[in-house]
Amino acid sequence: MAAPPRSAPVRSAPGPVEDPQQSGERGGWRGSVDSVTPVKTAIVTGATRGIGRATAIALAARGYDVAITGRTRREGDAAALPEAQQMPEVAAAGGSLESTAAAIEGQGRRAVPLVLDLLDGPGLAPLAERAVAELGHVDVLVNNAIYVGPYAENRLLETPPDELQKRVFGNITAQLLFLQPVLRHMVERGQGTIANMTTAAAYVRPRAVAGEGGWSLIYGVSKAGFHRIAEQLAIEYPQLTVVNVQPGQVITERVAAAGEKLAFVARGGAAVAKVGEATARIVDEIEQFASGSTIQIQDQARTWGILP
Repeated sequence: MAAPPRSAPVRSAPGPVEDPQQSGERGGWRGSVDSVTPVKTAIVTGATRGIGRATAIALAARGYDVAITGRTRREGDAAALPEAQQMPEVAAAGGSLESTAAAIEGQGRRAVPLVLDLLDGPGLAPLAERAVAELGHVDVLVNNAIYVGPYAENRLLETPPDELQKRVFGNITAQLLFLQPVLRHMVERGQGTIANMTTAAAYVRPRAVAGEGGWSLIYGVSKAGFHRIAEQLAIEYPQLTVVNVQPGQVITERVAAAGEKLAFVARGGAAVAKVGEATARIVDEIEQFASGSTIQIQDQARTWGILP
């Protein structure tokens, strides 16, 4: 979607979620005719639960209107997801677009919930364009969504070929397809921040095999490809700030619900709300960080006193 020149007011299209408390806002601007200030805006993908949800709520607390994506529209819908039968922790974890949107609105900000499945290739770019249109302009994109499916704790010979294809598509190709319209919008505006939620599995040598405290080969390979996106974009589009943010071990709702299965993640993990708070502050104060860098979220959170 083409954006207006940077000096012109940005007008947003009507969205599916309107907050009556924000009736003084129009098209991404707040205030009277004589005094208007631009509203900060963000897109957070994969925000029904976990780090995405926590980051979206923390951004709202910092004054952002937030578009959020995910597959679970309402509480309880996760039980119908394809992987829920083999991964009961997905349904047990709870979370939904509706509940995250309500939490954002509870901060006095506008939420734009959008249902998105990373495996829906043809629908990715149109949904990204819709997110831009609903917000009017986009200051921040947090690419947090990840393909969630079975066989994440399996070795390569135990992993069906279709799961290899789904994980590569969801963690690399889908990310690029969703990214393109938002990136184009930011480049045309001449500014923007993109934060990609990476993982140590993308660049650290594994210490154990999958299922015994390590990660699956296809998870590490797909996240390694995703990790390179920020490094490349920082060179291609120096007018933007593009970073990797690495959360470390985090006790998300799904990790907690999985019990012993993901106990190796929970051990020593940080509270998800604290990781979301630090992520929101990183992108809101992005001038402190170099484009193309990888930011260790928990280290930065300790520097700021968010984590002990």
